Amino acid sequence: MSAETLLDVFVPPEGMVGHSASLVAMTGAEDFLEDAVQRFTGLRARQRAELGNVLVYLMLDGHSSSSRQEVFPPGRIPGLHEFQPRSVDPGSLLHAKVALLAFAPNRTGAPVHLRLAVLTANFTYTSARQQLELVWVVDVPLDGIARPEDRADVAAAGAFVETLLAQRFHRDEQSLAPRDRKLTSRLGVLLAAASSLATNRKPRLIHSLDRPLYDQIRERFRSAIDKPRNFLLCGSGFYEEPSGKARKPAVFGKLEDLGVFTPKPYRVALVEPGEAGAVADWARAGETGGWEVVRPFDALDHNRRLHAKFVYAGYLRDGHASNGWLYLGSGNLSRRGILTHGGMPEGNVETGVVFEVAERFAPEDLERCLFWAQDHAKAVDEGDWAVGQVGDAPDAQPILQTPPILSANIETMPTRRLRLLWREDAAFARVSISWTGRDWFDVQRADDVPLKDDENPTALHVRDESDRKWVVPVVDSAGRVGWQPPRFDTYTDALAALLDFPIRPAEATDDDDDGDDSDDGGAKGPGTGETIEQEKSYALHAAAELVEKVAALQAALPESMLDDWLDHLDRMFRASFPEALIATWRTHRLDIFAHLREPELRSPHLTDKQRARYFEVLDGAARAWGLR
Repeated sequence: MSAETLLDVFVPPEGMVGHSASLVAMTGAEDFLEDAVQRFTGLRARQRAELGNVLVYLMLDGHSSSSRQEVFPPGRIPGLHEFQPRSVDPGSLLHAKVALLAFAPNRTGAPVHLRLAVLTANFTYTSARQQLELVWVVDVPLDGIARPEDRADVAAAGAFVETLLAQRFHRDEQSLAPRDRKLTSRLGVLLAAASSLATNRKPRLIHSLDRPLYDQIRERFRSAIDKPRNFLLCGSGFYEEPSGKARKPAVFGKLEDLGVFTPKPYRVALVEPGEAGAVADWARAGETGGWEVVRPFDALDHNRRLHAKFVYAGYLRDGHASNGWLYLGSGNLSRRGILTHGGMPEGNVETGVVFEVAERFAPEDLERCLFWAQDHAKAVDEGDWAVGQVGDAPDAQPILQTPPILSANIETMPTRRLRLLWREDAAFARVSISWTGRDWFDVQRADDVPLKDDENPTALHVRDESDRKWVVPVVDSAGRVGWQPPRFDTYTDALAALLDFPIRPAEATDDDDDGDDSDDGGAKGPGTGETIEQEKSYALHAAAELVEKVAALQAALPESMLDDWLDHLDRMFRASFPEALIATWRTHRLDIFAHLREPELRSPHLTDKQRARYFEVLDGAARAWGLR
């Protein structure tokens, strides 16, 4: 699998944008996740930071490691929020790999399309570029035309995410009423959309939260494959741990019993010789009991290592495979991978999918899709076999330490305050907090923290009595996370940002562009009467230009963009227009917002609800700028 293929999972359908996504994996790397979120949203990091919306929700295995000592802090990947892990049995690994995504026609609209991806890959460039992986994807439009089996899979994925969140993660706003859950509001919409697709059809998606994958794979293979098959092909990134004896690994005996086979089936196992586990001693002994154990085949000749986990049962004739059924997923062909479940002390949480492969696989298809080349399969020399490392067992590391305060909300009624959202089991924790501009001070669970008018924390620093420190997100009263109003040095820059709508896609922007450094838009300083007249003249010109250009833009917008436009107006009018210019408007009573209320200057397509929102944005900006 190429990097492009794995990232294509996140690309919206034509004419849509990413609304929300839930990502589950054992690991996720910052560089890959940044690129995935950019593909999903169509926006670069700076643009997403200016939006302030959380769109992607991440759940990774909670074990610490040399490269992972904390969840991604707020703002590290703008638009992404990683949930804090609960303390679970340290021997239990979250190894599942799933992406559930929602797409909408515009950035503020409701989802109209869902996508489910079940992967063998983690969210890393190691998986994307250096490993042979598989991804199964199903797209489900929310217009009632989706196939029942597709609906069932997406509904099952939503239920899996809900249960996983409840069992393994702290859900920041669970104590709040649904209408107050601003940080996870889009996740709630995503999961509600998925649950609305529930049917009585049995899903192809399987998971091991409470039942081993093997039992479910065997159940489906045996109930669906009613005629004998003569071909079993399987591959895995890792196999079970060695027992110290040169014998057939137990899981191979399990695989032989998956379906109904002819008396002498052709069984092939693809094994990386350097990560063979118990297969190494067995294969090195020379007697593999009816199995052909060979190296995987990379059709692109990129020397990629097999990481995909799959089992294919079908009928092989003249090099062509047909009448097949396939399992692919996160579960390795090992005891942990397919014989345990998340409720066991050392059980893994895995996911997978089992489905019919209706098409006929030609030899080149088997090479490209299932990494097996019958005519030139490479055997493994005896000296190349090695046990390697077990890739589906947790390192001997504890679960990450979780902050006693998970996030905070800025509330404005009845007064401005910071509402702290505590971990439910941290009732008596001794905690201090701080933010930029405010030194550390102690807080208790019942405390709400008063905020001054000029205090707008964007992230909260948390410290416990053991002097452990974390940074957690702050959600403002408009529902934006870690958001600061954009700052502009000149009126020209501010007007350009206001008129930059629709927001340009990532490929049309340059994060290194510092913009126009000229000071033509800046107001002159105080001085003579002539200077004051120049200030007034310039302010009149700037006000007229702003009204004219905003009116022209919004009058030309189609109805489908108006909600996005109102959201954009609200953000941009909160931005830092040059204070000297605003002061001149105040002095000369130039209320640009009063003019923008006029029917001939606003969009002719506003609904009653949108018109009320538009007036609210204008009135709020006028008050904030002191024009009324």
